[in-house]
Amino acid sequence: ALWSLLADSGMAFWRHPQFWLIPPAASALIAGQINRRHLKPAQLAALRYACVLVIYLSSTSEVFLRGIGESLWPPMVLAALSVAGVFVGIILQVRAFLYLGTSFVMLSVVSMVWHAQRAINHVWPWWAFGIGLGICILVIFGLFEKKRPEITAWVRQLQQWEK
Repeated sequence: ALWSLLADSGMAFWRHPQFWLIPPAASALIAGQINRRHLKPAQLAALRYACVLVIYLSSTSEVFLRGIGESLWPPMVLAALSVAGVFVGIILQVRAFLYLGTSFVMLSVVSMVWHAQRAINHVWPWWAFGIGLGICILVIFGLFEKKRPEITAWVRQLQQWEK
């Protein structure tokens, strides 16, 4: 019914894939979550990864269809969906949501830096991003060395989450 409404209103699939793909993927994800006791763990993991990938890839395709650096809204929508996925993954303790959400947050940040670079027509946003990313990596390594037992316990706990 939704696809019929979208087709009648003139929203082409190739121009706005998010509107066409996110609702069925979210429905399948919710149905899988509700029926998780009836599915094998491998089936549930495959369903989660497939649905979340469809959601994130349709949002990412919107970024590329409009052109990277042309509009800031598609990367912001991708970032919002990805951060929501990370939080849902933490709350429900599902690794698929956490891993894919984190990956697509990084992709949305890179596309926003690209947008900033094209908007001001200068290369310094990439330098700032690279330096900031390097500082973050150094801080993470420092925290890992300082709090190794806590972080390894957290990683062991993360391995116990559902796939």
